Amino acid sequence: MMSVFELRSPLSAGERLEKRKLIFRDVTALLSLFAITATLAVLTFFLFNSFSKHRLELGQRWLTRAHALLAAGHPEQAVQALRSALEYEPDQRQTEIELATALAAAGHDAEAIAYFNTLLESQPGDGMINLELARLAVKQGHEAQAVESYQRALDGRWQGDGYLRRLSVRLELARYLLSRNENLKARNQLLIASGNAPDEPNIKLEIAGLLEQAQDPASAFEIYRKIALNKPERLEAIEGAGRTAADRGRALLAKQYLSKALIHPGFEAQPEAVRDAVRNTLADTVHLLALYPAPDLSARARAERIWHDVKTARERWTDCSEGTSAGDPAKFGNLRSRWAQVPADLSHLKVLTLEEDPELEQTLMTLVYDTEKLTAQTCGAPTGEDALLLKMAKAPLAVEEQ
Repeated sequence: MMSVFELRSPLSAGERLEKRKLIFRDVTALLSLFAITATLAVLTFFLFNSFSKHRLELGQRWLTRAHALLAAGHPEQAVQALRSALEYEPDQRQTEIELATALAAAGHDAEAIAYFNTLLESQPGDGMINLELARLAVKQGHEAQAVESYQRALDGRWQGDGYLRRLSVRLELARYLLSRNENLKARNQLLIASGNAPDEPNIKLEIAGLLEQAQDPASAFEIYRKIALNKPERLEAIEGAGRTAADRGRALLAKQYLSKALIHPGFEAQPEAVRDAVRNTLADTVHLLALYPAPDLSARARAERIWHDVKTARERWTDCSEGTSAGDPAKFGNLRSRWAQVPADLSHLKVLTLEEDPELEQTLMTLVYDTEKLTAQTCGAPTGEDALLLKMAKAPLAVEEQ
């Protein structure tokens, strides 16, 4: 019995040729389709890359323009440029931060705050964003929020040299606290900054100046003194050391520094107001030393200074007690009785009086000091020699301290 295959008639030569042509056409069509698809894919790839590159270029152009506008002081126009940059390059965090900053500079505080807070949600520890929020809080007068945001900026993450950025933030916070008369809080921040700051004279001088504003001349003096030891000598440090020493009543030390400042090569190049301030402070310091009954003086010279100081303080007491009824009655009465025991005419009190009664010297000078302090509280800030005696009264032992 024959199989089905054996019953099939073989293809003729013409049929085989037609079959080959059909296969060839199918293969050719398929290859053509593949070629067209590949060509379209390549064209699409290049077109997409070209489009993406063009978008990137446009985004960079708008960003460059925004930076130029910000540098020129046109934040409102910069906002529009930054918005355009983000349309071409969306989700660029740095550009978004710059847009929020530009909004703040243009006066759109509410929008800037909302923008910064949105950015902060994704990175709560971003130091720069917290710093910008602190500045906005300062601008709006929200002290508690400002200080909190400054602290978050100090604790946050920073790109680049975070060490120096945090130092800059801390100094900015200190200046803000000083503007709010929060001297103690500012002083604490400045002392931290001083301990963490690099050994760079310019930074240290800045901190010392801020400490003076925070009414901490003692800490400022220590910074100035260390810088003044360096070579070449910094005139700002010498003047600062002299100024803060004088402020603390350390007259002898102030005289040494201020005298040194006068002969510094750069002194005359300073503004006239600065030079006058140094000269006036030195003159007051020399005058104070001339009023001070130093232990190493002769008995006669010390006595003459004491009598002069007593006379000056008595005149201040008389003017104050007769011109006002303010102040603590108990303290006023006590001082009145003490002055009643001092003779109105001191001309008969000779050097021998002090030599025979060593305690009298201390009694009289204590009376002078107490008088200057009480009258300053009651009758306002003194002037002239009374002002120098008041400074001496606050720290008598510091006058000749080295």
